[in-house]
Amino acid sequence: MLVAWLRRYQVQVRTLQLPDDPQGFALAIDALQEQVDLILTVGGISAGAYEVVRQALSPLGGSFHHVAIQPGGPQGFAQLPQAAVLCFPGNPVSALLSAELFLAPLLRKFNVLPEPVSQHYPLAANVSSPEHKHQVRRAVIREGQVEILDPGSHLVHDLARADALVHIPVGVSQLTAGQQIETWSMNV
Repeated sequence: MLVAWLRRYQVQVRTLQLPDDPQGFALAIDALQEQVDLILTVGGISAGAYEVVRQALSPLGGSFHHVAIQPGGPQGFAQLPQAAVLCFPGNPVSALLSAELFLAPLLRKFNVLPEPVSQHYPLAANVSSPEHKHQVRRAVIREGQVEILDPGSHLVHDLARADALVHIPVGVSQLTAGQQIETWSMNV
């Protein structure tokens, strides 16, 4: 999924499956940085006891934080001597939305690609959102209305049927049917 997404932004992609131990991972990343400009990792960065990417990159200056978005809260970054490393969460929806939010603006700028154009549609039904989080929700546009899908980062079936994204900002806990909401096309 991310390979197809990256190619849409004119990125030459090479995929690797790296060792699932911090030392082996760090060695592989060290060798890889001489061959590429940007390394994108998926998974292994959360707050669990065994998070390989975080354990390997923290001693190298990697920074790992939880941002107030849902899905996609865990995020990481490291600047190695020859390459930058972006670290996205491992759930498929979280990884794709992280790419849309944090990597796409940079790729559009580097490749002189147009900014996405938003459209407004009325909501098909009431929607609730945690007031303390910025939710990025998948949506379906049907018959001139937007149906906002469930927020779970594991719901790949919703990702497959979505054709738009909506942002529900921090501080908003309820949206009502008929209310206009801004959407962005999702063309994965």
